[in-house]
Amino acid sequence: MKKQIALIIPIAIIVTIIISVFSFSEEIENYSNESGDTKWIASGPFAIDREEYLIGHKIFLIAAEVNPNEKGVIKIIKMNEYESWSERVTNAGSGKVMKSYPFNGESNSKFNIYFSPNLSLVSKICSVEDLVGNYQVVFDGTDYRSIEFKILNQYLPGTEKMFEPIC
Repeated sequence: MKKQIALIIPIAIIVTIIISVFSFSEEIENYSNESGDTKWIASGPFAIDREEYLIGHKIFLIAAEVNPNEKGVIKIIKMNEYESWSERVTNAGSGKVMKSYPFNGESNSKFNIYFSPNLSLVSKICSVEDLVGNYQVVFDGTDYRSIEFKILNQYLPGTEKMFEPIC
């Protein structure tokens, strides 16, 4: 019996490692374009790592060489579903502010931000339907154009249980 347990444990560990490596490599592929390079979408010194995310992805924003005279607020905004493209351009930043991050180029010219779109009772984000849609990253206090991205109605493998309705 002890020999069977001693054999089962290493097999379970190996299977777990194989599954983890497969899941991780699948996520890495999503960060790449056809040539295998990471596809960044930029506006001035700010950039995000893709234009489409799955439910469960973390949104990675970098800021490089922010001018010391620049300060403001980075807002991640879920756009209203009823707005057309021209209305979004005209009313940049209208919609629900999901997260905001103040920045000051004088004190920090380079930084990284991770944003994890999650369900929240406090923010009244009750189900996946509240997360899926079009977003903008708006740079209030600057002249930089907004960066647009989408959260698709598809799950990152293994994250489905984290997004069961909460309201």
